[in-house]
Amino acid sequence: MLRVIQPGAERPPAPDERTAREVRMVEGFYELERDDTRPFRWMGPEARLAFDGEEGTRFLELPVFTEFLDLSQRLALEVEGRAAAHELLTGWNLLSHEIPAGAAEATLVASKLLPRSHHPGDGRALAFRVGIPRVHADAERHRGIAAIQDNRILNRREMEAGRTVLESTPPHLGVDLHGACNVKPPCVYCDWDGVKEEEGDLVDAPFTRETLEAWGPFFDNAESLINCGIGEPFMMKNLDELLDVFARRGKVLEMATNGQILPDRIIEKLVGRDVRLTVSLDAATPETYARLRNDALPKILDNLRRLIAAKGGKGRNPKVWLNFMPMKANAHELEAFVELCADLDVDLMILRPLNFAEDKGLEWERAGYRFVYEEELLPFAELVRISGRAAELCRRHGVALGDFLDFGDAGLEESFAEDFAGGRREVAAAAAAEAPARREPAAGRKAALASPAPSGEPAMEPEPAAAETAAEPAADEDGGSLGEARLPICREPWEHFYILRRGILPCCYGQGRLGPMDRWESVWNSTLLQEIRGDLAAGRLHEYCLESPACPIVRKRLHGGRIPLDRVLVGKLRRLYQRIDRLGFGAPGKVYRGLRRVVSRSARGAAAPGA
Repeated sequence: MLRVIQPGAERPPAPDERTAREVRMVEGFYELERDDTRPFRWMGPEARLAFDGEEGTRFLELPVFTEFLDLSQRLALEVEGRAAAHELLTGWNLLSHEIPAGAAEATLVASKLLPRSHHPGDGRALAFRVGIPRVHADAERHRGIAAIQDNRILNRREMEAGRTVLESTPPHLGVDLHGACNVKPPCVYCDWDGVKEEEGDLVDAPFTRETLEAWGPFFDNAESLINCGIGEPFMMKNLDELLDVFARRGKVLEMATNGQILPDRIIEKLVGRDVRLTVSLDAATPETYARLRNDALPKILDNLRRLIAAKGGKGRNPKVWLNFMPMKANAHELEAFVELCADLDVDLMILRPLNFAEDKGLEWERAGYRFVYEEELLPFAELVRISGRAAELCRRHGVALGDFLDFGDAGLEESFAEDFAGGRREVAAAAAAEAPARREPAAGRKAALASPAPSGEPAMEPEPAAAETAAEPAADEDGGSLGEARLPICREPWEHFYILRRGILPCCYGQGRLGPMDRWESVWNSTLLQEIRGDLAAGRLHEYCLESPACPIVRKRLHGGRIPLDRVLVGKLRRLYQRIDRLGFGAPGKVYRGLRRVVSRSARGAAAPGA
């Protein structure tokens, strides 16, 4: 699964606002800045936080971002002589530290500074970014956040060691919130009937607080929950309750929606929540949207404008991501889609190719357009050019981009440089032909240092930047290196786990289920999943991966000539067999499996003593 923005609360949502208190960043911090996700301050070598002393034990929540790749940068946090060293993973970390009764300040010390070669022209001594801290009195939340961070660290260490049997549980848990949808007939590329047949008796299984409690540490230790069900979550009657549970436990929720159901009540519930809301749009005009779904695009855009206005614009919660799946029906609207993302001020544009499938069998006549799934698939080289075009368009319009084709393994710009650069050149040539350019490039604009605080957040006016007077940092001890992350060619089977109505999957591109929904605990360290982890840790793709041709890593390696020819041929024969089996309504497969059993019994009989 694509991890474009690391989870971490913009404002850690305290479970009980009556106990939540602001924390003053009084010493050792630089002026306020804001990236695309949250406000933060750079911290120097040492810093101090202050808060009101109160009776009873409380807990300090601290979002911290490190750029080091190897777990080598730590944050020592001391309160009244009690110190603890917190390990930090690359990206945002949400830390929780116990504050004894009466304590009124905390000291923060960085184990190492960011090498100066990674902030050239900036003479400040920089350690890491620190988001908005909070103090609260919820012991349950403290235990939950601490467990999440401990599990993340353990999972990373097990992955880097290449372990196949894990003590950690998945940091990112795929869930199936709702099994019904409001778009009927379904989106033209959605295999609705096939998926619902796979779900069987579980198609209407409820997803409740009890579901989460039954998962025990699998839910407790999960940093984020990713909704991967085939259905519309805003149809759920108990969504409000679940959002409260996720916020109380410090979870990030990634949720896909078609955006057609978004009343003010839901918007009010979402504002301030740590939710990543992916809106499946795939079109910039009502005409193209009608080819794929229906005539609801104007309503959806109105919903999005109301939501983004209510949350205060880009960078506030919930994050709004717009999804574009390039295919023949909509590829001509890529530029208009990027412009729409810029106009709406969304947090991220997602570019995700239509899943590669040689015999999906989906055909529709909609809005005067004939949609045949197999004919909508674009050649790989064209997808790479579209990625290049999207990268350049987003750069010019100031839109953050998450490209699923670029997921894992070597990047597109390096591995398929000619086609990727060709896409960029197409945009540049078109822009040069226009006079004047339609839009001034927005990339590189720096947010005001003292920008207004998001709704519900404390104002963070620039304070005396004590760190600016700190001693000049020592020479880079590591020669400017941020360390090395010893990672497998794909991290999914360690970090992700999908418990879905249609079965358990090790990644969102998996084609074969590893077990039924209720076998989640035994599947996590099952023989097959161990084998998949072992192959990936050794730098090769497992057969299960090769049977998932939609996987971006498989596609890039296949088109880059990095999969042996014999394995390519086996994969093609396997897919040909699957196609014949599908056309024969499963009869060829039954015959094949029957013959295989007969041959197997005969072989065992021939090998028996006295045979």
